[in-house]
Amino acid sequence: MSGIICAVAASLPDRPLAELSLDDLLDRYRELDLSAGDDEAADDARAEEADRIAAEVLRRDPADRGMWFDRGLVAKWRRDWPAASAHNARSLELVPEDERREEPAAWNLGIAATARRDWATARRAWAAYGIPVGGSGEEPVDDDLGAGAVRLNPPVRYVGQRDLEIDGRVHEPEVVWGLRIDPARIRIASVPTPGSGHRFGDVVLHDGEPQGTRRSDGVEFPVFDEIELWERSPVPTSSVVVRGSEEAVDELQHALDRAGLAVEDWTTGVGVLCRACSDGVVDDHDHHPHDHHPHDHDPHDHDPEADGGRRLGVAEDPEVALRVVHAWLDAAPGRESDDVVVELE
Repeated sequence: MSGIICAVAASLPDRPLAELSLDDLLDRYRELDLSAGDDEAADDARAEEADRIAAEVLRRDPADRGMWFDRGLVAKWRRDWPAASAHNARSLELVPEDERREEPAAWNLGIAATARRDWATARRAWAAYGIPVGGSGEEPVDDDLGAGAVRLNPPVRYVGQRDLEIDGRVHEPEVVWGLRIDPARIRIASVPTPGSGHRFGDVVLHDGEPQGTRRSDGVEFPVFDEIELWERSPVPTSSVVVRGSEEAVDELQHALDRAGLAVEDWTTGVGVLCRACSDGVVDDHDHHPHDHHPHDHDPHDHDPEADGGRRLGVAEDPEVALRVVHAWLDAAPGRESDDVVVELE
């Protein structure tokens, strides 16, 4: 028997859980729809109900590994990492060792342990799943698993989840590229827009279930939803609006890159996607790390395209960026720029 979360038409009397038979408990559990709705209080109540029922089932049948997994799943959605770690560890213990490869409880245990910086447990979880990682013991995992895509500030999908808050507020969703340093973390290699609240170099903890894909250079990459900002980057984000030919602006981007700055063209490389499009397949034709949509607009208050400008996002020292921009302006006539503006200090 597995603790499968789903909705059914059945309805049971509202009696204390201890008075219900095990079959009635399971029927009540399956009655719950744990997809997020529009009422946060009702969502929280369903999450609490699911956890209470699961706890009562496990009191009577502590060997139900599926129910342990489901309790760990709800705890993960709530970002309750001690509970997520304990419940998934128990679920995994109940799986025979020769059947643990690609076991979801192992993956969710790896996520929870990584959130807690419990590296020994994380390594055991990834090894059980079939993804051995480098290092040993309590040494932080810092592998090179290649490029990946992550959706920052994703929509709430399940009960118990909360919108992510950075610096005290909720920010805009955005899909960016980064370098995966273990199965559950990615270091952002793009320059995210200020609206995302994230920075170049942020390390993001992400889920393991893909929500859409992105293609770059003909290769399709799964997009994983951010769970939380795991480590904040100290690198500031600046922007500058420039005007010139396409070749001239490309020349400036190369100059900024040679100066050791990360640069992103926010005018041509960023668009706003509806949820259905964001969760689908998007071609990254221009090799930019953000969502694209042919009929949406730049999410910034200022629209540089209205006067022929392009807005570049730049990470690292804004003084260096200013010197590079001035040198670019002096190199040829017909070039213009606004001031370099620090967006995130």
